[in-house]
Amino acid sequence: MLTGRQIKEARSLLGLSPSQLATMTGILRPATVKRAEAANMKQPIADAHMRTIRETLEALGVEFGPDGVRLRRSEV
Repeated sequence: MLTGRQIKEARSLLGLSPSQLATMTGILRPATVKRAEAANMKQPIADAHMRTIRETLEALGVEFGPDGVRLRRSEV
């Protein structure tokens, strides 16, 4: 389960605003991203939106793990 804190940390690592993340996910309202970030353990938005946010952040190189949120290392 993705938490609001994880979403906010991941967005911050990527240097994205809530509006930018909303645009990238296809979510029409940035307020939806903000509601997701404000949530503690409850999920205040639709499962489909949470899934889309997670998939988008992972596609951008974010890894969610037991030790927190980090950017995937690039293999150069």
